[in-house]
Amino acid sequence: MVNFFDLYEKGFAVSDKVFDRDSILSLNEVSSQLPPFVGMLQNFDWTNNDKVNAAQGELDWAYYWSKIPEDNSYINNVIFPTLEKVCNKVLRGWGWQLTNRYIISNCKHDCPVRIHLDAPYVWPQKPELRMDDYLEKGPLSITFMVPLIDFTPENGSTGYVPGTHKYRYDPKDLLRPDSEPSPYDNFFKDNYMQEDVECGRFMCFYGNTLHSVMPNKTDTIRRAIILRAIREDALDEMERLGLG
Repeated sequence: MVNFFDLYEKGFAVSDKVFDRDSILSLNEVSSQLPPFVGMLQNFDWTNNDKVNAAQGELDWAYYWSKIPEDNSYINNVIFPTLEKVCNKVLRGWGWQLTNRYIISNCKHDCPVRIHLDAPYVWPQKPELRMDDYLEKGPLSITFMVPLIDFTPENGSTGYVPGTHKYRYDPKDLLRPDSEPSPYDNFFKDNYMQEDVECGRFMCFYGNTLHSVMPNKTDTIRRAIILRAIREDALDEMERLGLG
């Protein structure tokens, strides 16, 4: 289903075709009706849910996240169990939970990339925190993206730098509250890759693989289910420290 050698070595892998294409395209139609929850505007302004609610109307989105419909049978009975098999392989022995259950919609835009790591590797509230320094060695999280249309570089397939899960970052260089440039921007620009991923496949990558939302140069909104599995010991730390 997933080439685990690619995941271990590159920090990123694309699955075999495991989902029914028509069912996935049907999910894309359902997702097109979901309201935005948080996201980035075309002017590169991050917009939280309070701002979304206060706007009371259309916002000029670059990309945004919507909550996954909790009662969708294909997601619950097919997609979740499939991804859980990968979690059991990658996070075996630790216990884990699927968190951050969203649909991401990438609209036509040319915003700058925002290179980052996923939780629990960096925290704006505690930039000095390094859970990977003191928790048991091994991956702390894995992120999944299930394309709801075919992903291409043209429509903003996720950008990533292979092998960067083996690097050690200064978290402060990746936490940019005012969207100022990062020391890693040029490194990302020179080394990033984007995969073609057809409907029916999914992508997965470690939370500490350097990655970014990428510009969508087409007129079609590119949607995907995005989920994150986090180790139980990291979740316990998040609760203890009031993070999340």
